[in-house]
Amino acid sequence: METRQRWEGRVVSGRFPLLRYLGGSEQSAVYLTEIDGSKAAIKLIPAVAAQAQIQLSRWELASRLSHPHLLRTLHTGRWRADDEWDMYFAVMEYADENLTQILPSRLLTPAEASEMLIPTLDALDYLHGRGMVHGSIKPANIMAVGDELKLSSDGIRPTGESG
Repeated sequence: METRQRWEGRVVSGRFPLLRYLGGSEQSAVYLTEIDGSKAAIKLIPAVAAQAQIQLSRWELASRLSHPHLLRTLHTGRWRADDEWDMYFAVMEYADENLTQILPSRLLTPAEASEMLIPTLDALDYLHGRGMVHGSIKPANIMAVGDELKLSSDGIRPTGESG
């Protein structure tokens, strides 16, 4: 994804400016964007990646969910980045930080761990009640949006569907 790290300034689907590269992996890139004047994050994956179509359908599934402790998926789609790259994208609620940014510098107190677990378990209960699971519970997917703790919607999938 190193080429995509230099996509700052481009506009996805004529609507979502890639304002600042936030991070990614070999198969994804995440940028700061704006929607209706508010910060949002946009995740891009190559449409030709092995699981790309499955990921797009999972993002679409997540966009239909509404729970106070799930990161909202606001828009999904396909974008022609240039002559070579077709990308799937998901625009999500912007998180100020995630648990991986806190843990290296200090341990959570028991009260903080409890405060973190209650919303996470509440979100998981919501998903399980709708026949879904979160296939990627890890510190990077436990996020803070203002004063609210939210679980990333990236790993949501129907129960029984492999990762």
